[in-house]
Amino acid sequence: MNRASAVTIVAAEVDSRSAAKAALIFVAAFLIYFLTRSPGLDEYDSVQFALGIGEFNLWKHQPHPPGYPLFIFFSWLPVRLLGWSPVFSLEFLSCAGGALFVAAWFCIIRLQFGERFAWLLAGTLAITPVVWMTSTRALTDSLAAGFLSTQLLCSLLFRERGGIKQLIAAALFGAAAVGVRPQLLPVASLILITPLFRQRAAAKLWIAGAAIFTLACLLWLVPTWYTQAILAGPVSGWRSYPSQLYSQWLWRFSQPGVFVGSSHFTLLRFATQLALHILGWFGIGLGFLWSPFTLIAGTLLAACSLIVYTARFDDRDRDFWRTHWLWALVQVVIVFCFLPADQRYYVVIMPLLLVTLLRGFYYMPAPFGLIWLLLPALLASISIPAVIESHTDPAPPIKMIRFLQQRYPLQRRGDVLLLLAHCQRHFKWYAPEFAVFENVPSSAVPRQRLEKAIAIYTDEPRLARAPGWQLVPAAEFSRSVVIYGKHHDVRLFRVERIPAL
Repeated sequence: MNRASAVTIVAAEVDSRSAAKAALIFVAAFLIYFLTRSPGLDEYDSVQFALGIGEFNLWKHQPHPPGYPLFIFFSWLPVRLLGWSPVFSLEFLSCAGGALFVAAWFCIIRLQFGERFAWLLAGTLAITPVVWMTSTRALTDSLAAGFLSTQLLCSLLFRERGGIKQLIAAALFGAAAVGVRPQLLPVASLILITPLFRQRAAAKLWIAGAAIFTLACLLWLVPTWYTQAILAGPVSGWRSYPSQLYSQWLWRFSQPGVFVGSSHFTLLRFATQLALHILGWFGIGLGFLWSPFTLIAGTLLAACSLIVYTARFDDRDRDFWRTHWLWALVQVVIVFCFLPADQRYYVVIMPLLLVTLLRGFYYMPAPFGLIWLLLPALLASISIPAVIESHTDPAPPIKMIRFLQQRYPLQRRGDVLLLLAHCQRHFKWYAPEFAVFENVPSSAVPRQRLEKAIAIYTDEPRLARAPGWQLVPAAEFSRSVVIYGKHHDVRLFRVERIPAL
């Protein structure tokens, strides 16, 4: 046997052992996420996805544009073929995506830092609050992060080996990530072309990579475009899908919670957005805001970790950041400029943050050899009680629904008017028997409906500030922002006429 053959055999054995360990991590993470998944649809978008499985209609925001077509399709298949419920199918897929995300990063870190540190990073990543909370909800982020991270792994393997198989895999997983979350198109494209630039690859590899990526994207784009083209809506035909995308961007730019959508740019607003997004990595992403103790302990630990990491920065760290800084920067800029400060959008950034916090302490000499355990222990002390509460306690919008269901029998709920701006989708899914007016002020509701109503409620005071009416607090439902930011605090008001004097 010649030397080349021996090296090939050894490399194959190493790859098989690595794959087996990654599979073990995937199964373990999936079981943890699946057994602790949310008991319902926590989020406004989650309800849209569930409705989209029944009727994929972007004009009705089922789901909202760009439609997240592969997430809907992969969730629809078990519903159609296996009889699963939409909620179960969506959460199953999200749990699998989170497990894939953790397993992919084990392989990436193993390539760049070695196996011991890869085990530490994968274990810490799996119990990081934002990763755990996102992976147990019916959201696209964990599955998209799993596909994108697998694409990144294939890209690294292509850089190391230059094989066409790795390039094909990188193109396919990148297209899958974009199909789950089309907003990832710039990041996935960058991950695909970066190793081609660095290797100064031949033209045929550029053509092959671009062709496979484009064709794979067309596999989900063309059916999505067609399904929307045949629907009745404000715009029909093949102009329908572009119009839906355009309308979504117009809406996005008008939102005060989005930096680019702000009509008045100020340095104070810029600083506020920067704090919400970047400091949110620590406060919500790592869960330091769980309690005063975790905030103080986490801040001190993170500060010490950053100092030690900077002092012990070596060649492997330089190679790591040369590999990852560009795509990570593009992702951060996209989220910061076009999306609210929900930390689920930054899930794919968490491994880089954990490398920064863990690397410095991991190689500390005795007697500080075990100090690297402090961060995983702190994250576990946050995530475990948070996920227990998340798994056993319904989301605030669902609590609101149950509150009203207990107060009004089924036959009378149609006469209860709800002026909603936050929880209307949850009512459409869980309690369609109530009369819901979405983002409609009380002054715009027909007078006959107001007079016939046995009760009027709202979750947004601005909808019920008409003359002659008053708001009476009825209930408030809340939970920690670390569990999930959106809808973490929901207030319900009863709208009543001001009695005549």
